[in-house]
Amino acid sequence: MTMPIIRDDEMYASALAECSENIKQFLALLNRKTSDIDWDRLEYDGCVQPDGSLFCVLSTMRTAEEQIECFKMGRKGVEYNQRILSTPNPFCSQTPAIQYELISCGTIEDEDELATYAWAGQSYHNWGLAIDLILIKFGDPLYLELQDKTISIQDYYALTGLSQLASACSLQWGGTWTDFPDIPHFQDTVCKIPPKAYHYDKNMNFSFIQSLYNCTLSTDKIEK
Repeated sequence: MTMPIIRDDEMYASALAECSENIKQFLALLNRKTSDIDWDRLEYDGCVQPDGSLFCVLSTMRTAEEQIECFKMGRKGVEYNQRILSTPNPFCSQTPAIQYELISCGTIEDEDELATYAWAGQSYHNWGLAIDLILIKFGDPLYLELQDKTISIQDYYALTGLSQLASACSLQWGGTWTDFPDIPHFQDTVCKIPPKAYHYDKNMNFSFIQSLYNCTLSTDKIEK
């Protein structure tokens, strides 16, 4: 029996069940070990775990309430209203549903604790368009102390081919963001989250995006 490259747990199953096709393709290529990843380099650096895995999925889908809790991390004084939709409207798939309106983003209390700048509905995680994936051995540091070199995690992901594989699957890697590097984060660059009018908690999944855009994922059909 072949050991999984990605730890086979509940988060991995959630990614396969709930995320976009591009994310599923990325995980499948990585897990089948058929991609142009430098597996020898990863083995040399001791990335293989006792169970044979190298990667694990930390986060996939987030509900609106989970996104709000992430947003609150490192902040104090966050204020918002809840608009409860009890009758159908053109923008929501089901009722009752809740739309969370941010009134005040509060003040930053601890920058090290900040988890996101995206409010409920604004995160790619809310729509099945993002996963957080790490090399288990390293987690998400900015620099690695290897046997033969000190290297940034950005350069290491390029060296081992992980960032290139993500790009080939039309995923953007958060580790390249200069203002707020998000090392574990990979998001689908073909799909876009719906406009704010659709940000009800009942809508927030990839199936809704497919339905909204008639299963056409071309970006020029998506309202900006």
